Amino acid sequence: MNMNREEFLHKLSGGLAATCVACLAAACSSENPGPISPATGSNPTGNTAGTTVNLDSELKNINDFVAKNSTIIIRTASGNAVTSFLAFSSVCPHAGATVEYNNSTSSFLCAAHGSTFNSNGGLVQGPATKGLTKLTVEITGSTLTVKA
Repeated sequence: MNMNREEFLHKLSGGLAATCVACLAAACSSENPGPISPATGSNPTGNTAGTTVNLDSELKNINDFVAKNSTIIIRTASGNAVTSFLAFSSVCPHAGATVEYNNSTSSFLCAAHGSTFNSNGGLVQGPATKGLTKLTVEITGSTLTVKA
């Protein structure tokens, strides 16, 4: 079968387009996170247990936050009571990228695929299908510890 140049290019470009679409779909699926590394930072395993904050020097004002060891900790009220803080895993439930907190809007954003979460970690917009993992906070003296 002889094919002219136009037919050859048309067949070639159609096959490449299908391949590109398949690759993009796989990259955004929750089963195959692609090249995005889970929870970048000092603790890439996503293990948040044992993260500590010194309340004498950090999280002094309402809406202050700390992001470390795959954890985001936010002060929501005055005083050093457990109820004055929220802690969440910074690992996006969609594909494992790192979620960032925006204290001016009291919301979370995963820049990798655009998932957004409200101030309580609840899902606002996907592709994630669930909210952020909420973590338990304990306070001893002026040390806040996050438990998984």
